[in-house]
Amino acid sequence: MLENLQQMVILATVGHEQNFTRAAERLGISKSQVSKQIRFLEERLGCQLVQRSTRAVALTDIGLQYAEYGQQLVDTVNEAEAMVAGYRNEIKGVLRVGIAQSFGNIHITAALAEFQKAHPDLELEVSLFDHRPNLLEEGFDCWVAIHEHPPEGMVARKLAECEFAVVASPDYIAEHGEPRTPSELRRHNCITYQSRERQYINWEFSRDGVNQSVPARGNYRIDNAPAVLDAATAGLGIAYLATYLITDEFDTNKLVRLLPEWKANVNLPIYAVYPRRKYLAPKVRSFIDFMADRMSVFPYSKPNPILS
Repeated sequence: MLENLQQMVILATVGHEQNFTRAAERLGISKSQVSKQIRFLEERLGCQLVQRSTRAVALTDIGLQYAEYGQQLVDTVNEAEAMVAGYRNEIKGVLRVGIAQSFGNIHITAALAEFQKAHPDLELEVSLFDHRPNLLEEGFDCWVAIHEHPPEGMVARKLAECEFAVVASPDYIAEHGEPRTPSELRRHNCITYQSRERQYINWEFSRDGVNQSVPARGNYRIDNAPAVLDAATAGLGIAYLATYLITDEFDTNKLVRLLPEWKANVNLPIYAVYPRRKYLAPKVRSFIDFMADRMSVFPYSKPNPILS
Protein backbone atom coordinates (compact mmCIF):
# COMPACT_ATOMS: atom_id res chain seq x y z
CA MET A 1 0.00 0.00 0.00
CA LEU A 2 2.74 2.51 0.90
CA GLU A 3 4.51 1.85 -2.40
CA ASN A 4 1.24 2.43 -4.28
CA LEU A 5 0.74 5.79 -2.56
CA GLN A 6 4.32 6.79 -3.34
CA GLN A 7 3.85 5.97 -7.02
CA MET A 8 0.65 8.01 -7.18
CA VAL A 9 2.41 11.05 -5.75
CA ILE A 10 5.33 10.61 -8.16
CA LEU A 11 2.94 10.46 -11.12
CA ALA A 12 1.11 13.59 -9.96
CA THR A 13 4.44 15.40 -9.65
CA VAL A 14 5.59 14.28 -13.09
CA GLY A 15 2.30 15.51 -14.53
CA HIS A 16 2.75 18.86 -12.83
CA GLU A 17 6.37 19.37 -13.85
CA GLN A 18 6.15 17.59 -17.25
CA ASN A 19 9.76 16.66 -16.75
CA PHE A 20 11.38 13.76 -14.89
CA THR A 21 14.37 15.79 -13.71
CA ARG A 22 12.27 18.62 -12.23
CA ALA A 23 9.89 16.09 -10.67
CA ALA A 24 12.85 14.33 -9.05
CA GLU A 25 14.18 17.62 -7.69
CA ARG A 26 10.80 18.54 -6.24
CA LEU A 27 10.44 15.12 -4.60
CA GLY A 28 14.04 14.94 -3.40
CA ILE A 29 14.79 11.64 -5.15
CA SER A 30 16.83 10.63 -8.19
CA LYS A 31 15.59 10.89 -11.76
CA SER A 32 16.16 7.14 -12.22
CA GLN A 33 13.96 6.45 -9.19
CA VAL A 34 11.16 8.57 -10.70
CA SER A 35 11.43 6.72 -14.01
CA LYS A 36 11.52 3.33 -12.33
CA GLN A 37 8.49 4.00 -10.14
CA ILE A 38 6.48 5.26 -13.11
CA ARG A 39 7.39 2.10 -15.01
CA PHE A 40 6.38 -0.11 -12.06
CA LEU A 41 3.09 1.77 -11.78
CA GLU A 42 2.30 1.33 -15.47
CA GLU A 43 3.12 -2.38 -15.27
CA ARG A 44 0.96 -2.85 -12.20
CA LEU A 45 -2.03 -1.04 -13.72
CA GLY A 46 -1.51 -2.48 -17.19
CA CYS A 47 -1.78 0.80 -19.12
CA GLN A 48 0.37 3.68 -20.32
CA LEU A 49 0.20 6.69 -18.04
CA VAL A 50 3.06 8.82 -19.41
CA GLN A 51 3.97 9.79 -22.96
CA ARG A 52 7.71 10.29 -23.28
CA SER A 53 9.62 12.33 -25.86
CA THR A 54 13.16 13.64 -26.19
CA ARG A 55 12.12 17.07 -24.87
CA ALA A 56 9.30 16.54 -22.40
CA VAL A 57 6.84 14.14 -20.90
CA ALA A 58 3.06 14.39 -20.74
CA LEU A 59 0.36 12.29 -19.15
CA THR A 60 -2.06 10.25 -21.22
CA ASP A 61 -5.80 10.77 -20.70
CA ILE A 62 -6.00 7.94 -18.18
CA GLY A 63 -2.74 9.16 -16.63
CA LEU A 64 -4.27 12.60 -16.07
CA GLN A 65 -7.31 11.10 -14.38
CA TYR A 66 -5.19 8.81 -12.19
CA ALA A 67 -2.84 11.66 -11.28
CA GLU A 68 -5.76 13.67 -9.89
CA TYR A 69 -6.00 11.14 -7.07
CA GLY A 70 -2.28 11.49 -6.44
CA GLN A 71 -2.69 15.27 -6.28
CA GLN A 72 -5.46 14.80 -3.71
CA LEU A 73 -2.95 12.87 -1.59
CA VAL A 74 -0.45 15.72 -1.90
CA ASP A 75 -3.13 18.27 -0.98
CA THR A 76 -4.15 16.22 2.04
CA VAL A 77 -0.55 16.01 3.25
CA ASN A 78 -0.12 19.76 2.75
CA GLU A 79 -3.32 20.40 4.72
CA ALA A 80 -2.08 18.23 7.56
CA GLU A 81 1.33 19.93 7.56
CA ALA A 82 -0.31 23.37 7.53
CA MET A 83 -2.52 22.38 10.46
CA VAL A 84 0.46 21.30 12.56
CA ALA A 85 2.56 24.28 11.46
CA GLY A 86 -0.32 26.57 12.42
CA TYR A 87 -0.55 24.94 15.82
CA ARG A 88 3.18 25.49 16.34
CA ASN A 89 3.17 28.80 14.43
CA GLU A 90 6.15 27.65 12.35
CA ILE A 91 7.19 29.69 9.33
CA LYS A 92 9.43 27.36 7.39
CA GLY A 93 9.57 25.17 4.28
CA VAL A 94 9.27 26.35 0.68
CA LEU A 95 7.03 29.29 -0.21
CA ARG A 96 6.27 29.60 -3.93
CA VAL A 97 5.02 33.05 -4.87
CA GLY A 98 3.98 34.50 -8.23
CA ILE A 99 4.02 38.28 -8.69
CA ALA A 100 2.85 40.53 -11.52
CA GLN A 101 6.10 41.22 -13.34
CA SER A 102 6.38 44.99 -13.69
CA PHE A 103 4.88 45.59 -10.25
CA GLY A 104 7.20 43.05 -8.65
CA ASN A 105 10.32 44.39 -10.32
CA ILE A 106 9.67 47.93 -9.14
CA HIS A 107 8.23 47.50 -5.66
CA ILE A 108 8.38 43.97 -4.30
CA THR A 109 11.54 42.01 -5.11
CA ALA A 110 13.82 44.33 -3.12
CA ALA A 111 11.46 44.16 -0.14
CA LEU A 112 11.46 40.36 -0.17
CA ALA A 113 14.97 40.39 1.28
CA GLU A 114 13.49 41.97 4.40
CA PHE A 115 10.79 39.27 4.54
CA GLN A 116 13.29 36.44 4.18
CA LYS A 117 15.65 37.87 6.77
CA ALA A 118 12.75 37.88 9.21
CA HIS A 119 12.13 34.18 8.45
CA PRO A 120 15.53 32.49 7.93
CA ASP A 121 14.04 28.96 7.95
CA LEU A 122 11.89 29.79 4.92
CA GLU A 123 12.93 29.00 1.34
CA LEU A 124 11.43 31.57 -1.02
CA GLU A 125 10.77 30.80 -4.70
CA VAL A 126 9.56 33.84 -6.66
CA SER A 127 8.26 33.89 -10.23
CA LEU A 128 7.60 37.14 -12.09
CA PHE A 129 5.09 36.90 -14.93
CA ASP A 130 2.11 38.69 -16.48
CA HIS A 131 -0.12 35.74 -17.38
CA ARG A 132 -3.06 34.48 -15.32
CA PRO A 133 -1.79 31.28 -13.67
CA ASN A 134 -3.55 28.16 -12.45
CA LEU A 135 -2.27 28.22 -8.89
CA LEU A 136 -2.96 24.57 -8.15
CA GLU A 137 -1.51 23.21 -11.40
CA GLU A 138 1.54 25.47 -11.26
CA GLY A 139 2.12 24.86 -7.56
CA PHE A 140 1.96 28.44 -6.24
CA ASP A 141 1.15 29.16 -2.61
CA CYS A 142 0.20 32.76 -3.41
CA TRP A 143 -0.15 35.06 -6.41
CA VAL A 144 0.14 38.84 -6.09
CA ALA A 145 -2.13 39.85 -8.94
CA ILE A 146 -3.14 43.14 -10.53
CA HIS A 147 -6.40 42.01 -12.04
CA GLU A 148 -10.04 43.03 -12.36
CA HIS A 149 -11.32 39.53 -11.60
CA PRO A 150 -9.41 37.10 -9.34
CA PRO A 151 -9.77 33.41 -10.24
CA GLU A 152 -12.96 31.69 -9.14
CA GLY A 153 -12.59 29.14 -6.37
CA MET A 154 -9.62 30.98 -4.85
CA VAL A 155 -9.45 33.28 -1.86
CA ALA A 156 -8.50 36.84 -2.76
CA ARG A 157 -7.40 39.41 -0.20
CA LYS A 158 -7.51 42.89 -1.65
CA LEU A 159 -4.27 44.63 -0.77
CA ALA A 160 -4.73 47.98 -2.53
CA GLU A 161 -6.18 49.76 -5.52
CA CYS A 162 -3.96 50.34 -8.53
CA GLU A 163 -4.45 54.02 -9.39
CA PHE A 164 -3.81 55.72 -12.72
CA ALA A 165 -2.70 59.12 -13.99
CA VAL A 166 -2.58 60.77 -17.40
CA VAL A 167 0.96 61.90 -18.19
CA ALA A 168 3.20 63.24 -20.92
CA SER A 169 6.70 64.66 -21.21
CA PRO A 170 7.33 68.43 -21.18
CA ASP A 171 8.75 68.12 -24.71
CA TYR A 172 5.54 66.55 -26.00
CA ILE A 173 3.43 69.26 -24.32
CA ALA A 174 5.65 72.01 -25.74
CA GLU A 175 5.21 70.66 -29.27
CA HIS A 176 1.57 69.54 -29.21
CA GLY A 177 -0.08 71.51 -26.42
CA GLU A 178 -1.78 70.38 -23.22
CA PRO A 179 -5.28 68.87 -23.23
CA ARG A 180 -7.63 70.65 -20.81
CA THR A 181 -10.49 68.15 -20.94
CA PRO A 182 -10.62 64.40 -21.63
CA SER A 183 -12.36 64.96 -24.96
CA GLU A 184 -9.32 66.91 -26.20
CA LEU A 185 -7.29 63.68 -25.99
CA ARG A 186 -8.87 62.72 -29.32
CA ARG A 187 -6.54 65.23 -30.98
CA HIS A 188 -3.42 63.76 -29.37
CA ASN A 189 -1.18 60.76 -29.94
CA CYS A 190 -2.06 58.32 -27.15
CA ILE A 191 0.25 55.51 -26.07
CA THR A 192 -1.93 52.47 -25.41
CA TYR A 193 -1.37 49.26 -23.48
CA GLN A 194 -2.61 46.09 -25.20
CA SER A 195 -1.88 42.49 -24.18
CA ARG A 196 -3.47 39.09 -24.64
CA GLU A 197 -5.46 39.49 -21.41
CA ARG A 198 -6.42 43.16 -21.38
CA GLN A 199 -6.24 46.38 -23.30
CA TYR A 200 -6.78 50.02 -22.43
CA ILE A 201 -8.08 51.69 -25.56
CA ASN A 202 -10.98 53.50 -23.87
CA TRP A 203 -9.74 55.83 -21.17
CA GLU A 204 -12.24 56.39 -18.35
CA PHE A 205 -12.54 59.60 -16.33
CA SER A 206 -14.81 61.05 -13.68
CA ARG A 207 -15.31 64.49 -12.18
CA ASP A 208 -18.03 65.75 -9.84
CA GLY A 209 -20.10 62.64 -10.45
CA VAL A 210 -19.79 62.87 -14.23
CA ASN A 211 -18.19 59.96 -16.10
CA GLN A 212 -16.53 60.27 -19.47
CA SER A 213 -14.97 57.65 -21.74
CA VAL A 214 -12.52 58.65 -24.45
CA PRO A 215 -11.31 56.31 -27.22
CA ALA A 216 -7.51 56.48 -27.11
CA ARG A 217 -5.87 56.50 -30.52
CA GLY A 218 -2.21 56.65 -31.43
CA ASN A 219 0.66 55.12 -33.35
CA TYR A 220 2.31 53.30 -30.44
CA ARG A 221 0.77 50.21 -28.80
CA ILE A 222 2.67 47.90 -26.49
CA ASP A 223 2.05 44.98 -24.10
CA ASN A 224 4.51 45.96 -21.35
CA ALA A 225 3.58 48.51 -18.69
CA PRO A 226 7.12 49.86 -17.98
CA ALA A 227 7.55 50.34 -21.73
CA VAL A 228 4.52 52.64 -21.69
CA LEU A 229 6.34 54.75 -19.10
CA ASP A 230 9.52 54.76 -21.22
CA ALA A 231 7.57 55.83 -24.30
CA ALA A 232 5.92 58.69 -22.41
CA THR A 233 9.21 60.01 -21.00
CA ALA A 234 10.68 59.80 -24.51
CA GLY A 235 7.98 62.16 -25.76
CA LEU A 236 6.11 59.74 -28.00
CA GLY A 237 2.69 60.72 -26.70
CA ILE A 238 0.27 60.83 -23.80
CA ALA A 239 -0.03 57.79 -21.51
CA TYR A 240 -2.71 56.54 -19.13
CA LEU A 241 -0.30 55.13 -16.60
CA ALA A 242 -0.46 53.08 -13.40
CA THR A 243 0.98 55.26 -10.65
CA TYR A 244 3.05 52.40 -9.18
CA LEU A 245 5.29 52.74 -12.26
CA ILE A 246 6.14 56.35 -11.44
CA THR A 247 9.11 56.94 -9.13
CA ASP A 248 10.82 60.34 -9.55
CA GLU A 249 9.54 61.30 -13.01
CA PHE A 250 7.38 64.16 -11.68
CA ASP A 251 10.09 65.50 -9.36
CA THR A 252 12.73 65.47 -12.10
CA ASN A 253 10.34 67.00 -14.64
CA LYS A 254 10.54 64.01 -16.96
CA LEU A 255 6.75 63.78 -16.88
CA VAL A 256 3.89 66.20 -16.31
CA ARG A 257 0.55 65.11 -14.86
CA LEU A 258 -2.32 66.10 -17.12
CA LEU A 259 -6.01 66.65 -16.40
CA PRO A 260 -5.42 66.86 -12.63
CA GLU A 261 -9.06 67.78 -11.95
CA TRP A 262 -10.24 64.55 -13.56
CA LYS A 263 -9.88 61.14 -11.90
CA ALA A 264 -8.49 58.39 -14.11
CA ASN A 265 -11.35 56.03 -13.42
CA VAL A 266 -10.00 52.46 -13.68
CA ASN A 267 -10.92 49.71 -11.25
CA LEU A 268 -7.79 47.57 -11.12
CA PRO A 269 -7.31 46.04 -7.66
CA ILE A 270 -4.15 44.40 -6.37
CA TYR A 271 -4.92 41.05 -4.75
CA ALA A 272 -3.11 38.37 -2.82
CA VAL A 273 -4.70 35.23 -4.28
CA TYR A 274 -4.27 31.80 -2.71
CA PRO A 275 -5.99 28.39 -2.84
CA ARG A 276 -8.81 27.82 -0.42
CA ARG A 277 -7.52 25.68 2.46
CA LYS A 278 -9.04 24.55 5.72
CA TYR A 279 -5.74 25.51 7.36
CA LEU A 280 -3.78 28.40 5.90
CA ALA A 281 -0.08 27.73 6.41
CA PRO A 282 1.66 30.32 8.64
CA LYS A 283 4.22 30.96 5.87
CA VAL A 284 1.43 32.03 3.49
CA ARG A 285 -0.38 34.10 6.11
CA SER A 286 2.86 35.81 7.11
CA PHE A 287 3.69 36.68 3.50
CA ILE A 288 0.23 38.12 2.83
CA ASP A 289 0.36 40.20 6.02
CA PHE A 290 3.80 41.46 4.98
CA MET A 291 2.46 42.48 1.56
CA ALA A 292 -0.56 44.21 3.09
CA ASP A 293 1.72 46.21 5.37
CA ARG A 294 4.05 47.21 2.53
CA MET A 295 1.17 48.36 0.37
CA SER A 296 -0.71 50.40 2.97
CA VAL A 297 1.14 53.59 1.99
CA PHE A 298 1.53 55.69 -1.19
CA PRO A 299 1.21 54.94 -4.04
CA TYR A 300 -1.36 52.46 -2.74
CA SER A 301 -4.62 52.96 -0.94
CA LYS A 302 -5.64 51.25 2.28
CA PRO A 303 -6.06 47.48 2.07
CA ASN A 304 -9.54 46.01 2.12
CA PRO A 305 -11.00 42.81 3.64
CA ILE A 306 -10.71 39.33 2.17
CA LEU A 307 -12.98 38.45 -0.73
CA SER A 308 -13.85 34.86 -1.44
